[in-house]
Amino acid sequence: MNNNVIIGTAGHIDHGKTTLIKALSGIETDTTQEEKDRGMSINLGFAYFDLPSGKRCGVVDVPGHEKFIKNMLAGVSGINLVLLLVDSREGIMPQTKEHIDILTLLGIENYIIVMTKIDLVEEEYRELVKEDIREFIAGTVLENSPIIEVDSISKKGLDKLLETIDKKTEDIEAKNIEKNARLNVDRSFQVKGFGTVVTGTLTEGVVNVGDELVIYPKGIKTKVRNIQVHAKDVERAYAGQRTAINLANIKFDDVKRGDTLATADSLTKTYMLDSEIKLINDERDNLELWDRVRVYIGTEEVMARVVPLGTDLLKAGESSFAQLRLEDEIAVKNYDKFIIRTYSPMITIGGGVILDASPKKHSRFNEEILEKLKVQLEGNTSDLIANYILSHNNYLVSKDSIVKDLQLPEEEVVESIAQLVETATVYETKLGYIHKKKYEEVLEKLKKLLVEYHNRFKLKVGIPKIEVLSKFKLSQKETLEMLDLFIENNEIRLEGNLVAEKDFVVNYDKKQLAEKERIEKALLEGGFTPPTIKDLTNGEKPKVEILESLIDNTIVRLDADLVLHADVLKEAIQKVEEHFSVNEQMGLAEFRDMTGSSRKYSMAILEYIDKLGITRRVENYRVLAKK
Repeated sequence: MNNNVIIGTAGHIDHGKTTLIKALSGIETDTTQEEKDRGMSINLGFAYFDLPSGKRCGVVDVPGHEKFIKNMLAGVSGINLVLLLVDSREGIMPQTKEHIDILTLLGIENYIIVMTKIDLVEEEYRELVKEDIREFIAGTVLENSPIIEVDSISKKGLDKLLETIDKKTEDIEAKNIEKNARLNVDRSFQVKGFGTVVTGTLTEGVVNVGDELVIYPKGIKTKVRNIQVHAKDVERAYAGQRTAINLANIKFDDVKRGDTLATADSLTKTYMLDSEIKLINDERDNLELWDRVRVYIGTEEVMARVVPLGTDLLKAGESSFAQLRLEDEIAVKNYDKFIIRTYSPMITIGGGVILDASPKKHSRFNEEILEKLKVQLEGNTSDLIANYILSHNNYLVSKDSIVKDLQLPEEEVVESIAQLVETATVYETKLGYIHKKKYEEVLEKLKKLLVEYHNRFKLKVGIPKIEVLSKFKLSQKETLEMLDLFIENNEIRLEGNLVAEKDFVVNYDKKQLAEKERIEKALLEGGFTPPTIKDLTNGEKPKVEILESLIDNTIVRLDADLVLHADVLKEAIQKVEEHFSVNEQMGLAEFRDMTGSSRKYSMAILEYIDKLGITRRVENYRVLAKK
């Protein structure tokens, strides 16, 4: 059972919504003098009442007049049961139909049809109206909704209505309180002595007094000073509750209806939406490229241009993909629903669901994009995660990012990722997961780089790792992780500090091989005081090429003219580590004595070991880098 039920009232103007709410709750929702004078609800009412079971229901009274449809749209955010009111004297009216269209497009499935003002109509006539209602709702989500007859003045039928509401709300799924907090602001006002107050339905998460939240899309940080639920101060509000929140350090102009109060970094600020749009079955209401429409999402109204995707025309009665180019920035997330109305005259023509809250401009007939949107719309958890990893700006995506951005339970994410790794749809690294398509993209670029390098430098085992790092858009850490992954998967190989094609072999001719062996032997025999590059090559180009082919493989370059055999470097590192096993620091003279080398060579070798991150210099001493 859901203890946080929000009930909305909908229906044509003057069909008795406000009077019914007052009869149920004792609260009059026409709160402004203008509302009282005009006899209609202009702004959203705010009331509550108790059911026979003891459950408390928050109520949103939404206006019925055509001019105030956008207020009605603001009110449906968070509603999970609708009382659709029909005047027994008039039956179904134009705005009744529009309200039904809007509520259906927003995915609301629970309804009670309330025939009002029954004391003013003979029973025989009421039966005819009831028959008309049943005929009208046939084939819609309201088809099996109960019809309750009431009169709010005499209170006739109210007990039966309360019992029916109680029964209908038993099976309503509780709002997800595990998600980040989100409240779509439908009212903002100043209270003397308290400051700025916002109201709305807390659609997701939990809000506590003292919580730090953000006002979107402006990105203004604020703190919760006080919370009211059903006119009582509380320490905490839960998803599904109608809530008033007093915000600290916020000026009246900082927040307005249409804004969203939410956990930091939980929403995407955007000027574009990729979506699926469903148009009402009215042959007049097709949408073409660049048509200007009004988009209602949460409590916000924003103008937008329509860009059909995968089709030239959004046809009435059908569902299609489309990108919406917004004229103002909004803050949303994937799977938020919205309503579309024509620019002028303002007529509700459809609704939709956000599939990508942060898309790029792309071709209208891009098959990859269309497939991605199809997965977003229909895919299971594994498909959604794979799609998220593929479309993410980063190549390597962490598990925490997946959990946070997709708002999925961690256990479900872990299980789905394991399946994706097992089927090689994604690959795992220490920094996160990469989709196979991005893996193949990076690998193809790397292999092309290696082929070009091998063709150009036939005597070099491979390209220095540091040079590879500069060739990719990935960060240095990501590139190193990718190289490790490619090596693990036997796509490439690493020789010392050189990256090479897995099957590449340097082919020395007899003369070159002899020169190679001479250089390596001279360096081994030289130990910690080896001959210089000039000594080894006499500046002769063929000898220089042989020596350079060995750098970062069997020899290392210390500086412009000093090289050292890799085995000698390993011995130097071993001596350094042995020294630090019993000492806190090491001087240049100590290293020179350990190796028997000259000051010149000792300095060059120690500086190279510093670059490897094993040691670091502190004044005239070395210490272990990790200390």
